[in-house]
Amino acid sequence: MIQTVCTVMREFFSPDSIAVVGASSDLNKIGGMILRNIIGSGFGGRIYPINIKGGTIQGLKAYASIDLLDELPELAVMALPSELVLGEMEKLGRIGVKAVIVITAGFKEESSQGRDLENRLNNISKMYGMRVIGPNCFGLMNVHRRLNSTFSSLFPPSGGISLSSQSGAVGSTMLDWAIHTNNGISKFISLGNKMDVDEADVIEYLGDDEDTSVIGIYSEGITDGRRFIEAVSRSKKPIVMLKSGRSAAGSMAASSHTGALSGSDSVYEAVFDRLNIIRVKDIEELFDALSVISSSRPMLKDGIAVITNAGGLGVMAADACSDHPAVRMSQLSPATEKRVRKTIPTVASTHNPVDVRGDATNDMITGALKIIADDENIGGAAVLSSPLDSIDLNSIAVAVSEMKKKLNIPVTVAFAGGKTCESALSILRENRVPSYPSPDRAVRALSFLRRVQTGYTKKEDTILPETSGRWRVIELLDIAKKEFRSSLSEDEGKSILSAYGIPVPKEALAVSPYDAVTAAESIGYPVVMKIMSPDIHHKTDIGGVIVNVKTADDVREAFESLMVRCRTAVPDAKIDGVSVQKMVSGQEVILSMIRDDQFGPVLAFGLGGIYVEIFGEIARTLIPMSDDDLDRMIMSTKAYRMLSGARGKPPADIDSLKDIMRRMMKIALENPEIYELEINPIMVGKKNEGSWAVDALTTIR
Repeated sequence: MIQTVCTVMREFFSPDSIAVVGASSDLNKIGGMILRNIIGSGFGGRIYPINIKGGTIQGLKAYASIDLLDELPELAVMALPSELVLGEMEKLGRIGVKAVIVITAGFKEESSQGRDLENRLNNISKMYGMRVIGPNCFGLMNVHRRLNSTFSSLFPPSGGISLSSQSGAVGSTMLDWAIHTNNGISKFISLGNKMDVDEADVIEYLGDDEDTSVIGIYSEGITDGRRFIEAVSRSKKPIVMLKSGRSAAGSMAASSHTGALSGSDSVYEAVFDRLNIIRVKDIEELFDALSVISSSRPMLKDGIAVITNAGGLGVMAADACSDHPAVRMSQLSPATEKRVRKTIPTVASTHNPVDVRGDATNDMITGALKIIADDENIGGAAVLSSPLDSIDLNSIAVAVSEMKKKLNIPVTVAFAGGKTCESALSILRENRVPSYPSPDRAVRALSFLRRVQTGYTKKEDTILPETSGRWRVIELLDIAKKEFRSSLSEDEGKSILSAYGIPVPKEALAVSPYDAVTAAESIGYPVVMKIMSPDIHHKTDIGGVIVNVKTADDVREAFESLMVRCRTAVPDAKIDGVSVQKMVSGQEVILSMIRDDQFGPVLAFGLGGIYVEIFGEIARTLIPMSDDDLDRMIMSTKAYRMLSGARGKPPADIDSLKDIMRRMMKIALENPEIYELEINPIMVGKKNEGSWAVDALTTIR
């Protein structure tokens, strides 16, 4: 599969021959623009314009039909009205073309009729074993091969950045940025509707591409989550990704607390974190990350040094370090500080950030940089300057450009200002020194660079318990299906947990006050009493839970109170009765499994009870996961501070909590019909006391 994909992707990016179906002499038409750009970019292969009129187009012999060619083109670029695309696609398939770019719009992005047209196009491509980029796309480029098959004349300088954009307009923005800032591009691809070729295909190919040093992606959504994960896992190149749709409007609907808090974007965040994809929040961050990664030597340590002629800029840089966990302001060694003081007698501060004063000369700034680069604590440096009359920014730019090749650490530069700084920034861009207009961005760029070194390492999945309760799930699914239910009762959900060995407190269902008293005396006081209804998911919201019930009289009163509250809050709710449950104590946490449509099951964890919505803090990790992933998820939350013994409290039984989490993973992997399974709360007892699932919310598909 990988070999087939890579072979076809080579034909997209490095074809020996190209047919432009819909070629035109009219440069105002897409077919005319594409042909002009293929010719104008200096493509060295054979070019075949296809136009029903034949003749000569832009100096090349044109053919009335693709099947009149003397050779089979490796790549076909289609720029035709949408109603003509299917017929031409059939012709391409019959003669054996395997790589097709469909520029044409008017498919699923426009209407239901367009969606049907795209489905038919997809069927044709699969029937003939063709790979298709698009439709509704911008084309692609291979700058090293002098190929521009887009309808944009923007052709950037060559370099190591490869770009993928779902949006053609965003792709054009990327290309213009590369030209303006002199950032070198290897390959560019616009994916459009992603009917066939998607980000996973692109990453599989570029991950082994010798001309690519970093992959930049703009995406509005991944079409095949698991295949995407596999492709990224195999990639040898760092990936920077701008994924749009971060707002709540793009979140998936879910009935559980964690479902409501972990919309689809939160799942993407968990995926990117697991794979060490550098996620950026806007296009400025995308450009900053790509420029520093593509033009810098590796940043092998997280310590940053700052050299500046403006104390205020140094303070800003120090603040910026606290915003980015991948880097830190490192303390300089005493020997380094002594060398700086000896070289620059008037230095205002030899501590990091190093302030060489506003009246410092150019040599003082570059001299300090050279000394600091040798400090064993430093992994990267940022040079900051204001446009003071005492300083020649152009000279600094030239000096840093020359030093960049000799220094053993990466360097970013920030000349903070406007008109006075532009000439110096141009010098830096010309020499591909990562340069920015503010200290914050210079530090942030180093943090992006450092992230590359943390890398993605595949770890062995955690060992799951051998127990299986699949039989119980099948029983309950049959019952729910017959009753046309999409959710299970709390009692049914708990029975699944018990079948998989997850401890639940002893409990009984009561349909009368008498039953409730009998149950409580059998279980033992104190007890917790909860309304049982398949129509009420969040019982505490309506006062449907009463805790610490200690006597028979209290049980009778609690039973009646729960019934009144339920009928008042949700008059039409079906009431199964009241659950009488052994009261257990411990730290409340929430544990949930949510099945994402693209990436599969995701485990979510955080503080439980009402705190999950108050704090809104949920850690998420894909299932399956390694022991390291499991530990990192737990330790990243405020819940861990409570579990580990905050403010003198005894530590909780984290090992028993981990056992429940592993059993939840087993449930998720064995039962694809379960869409959500939330335990809120799990009561985590003191060390060696155990943990208990005291509630369960289950939705099914």
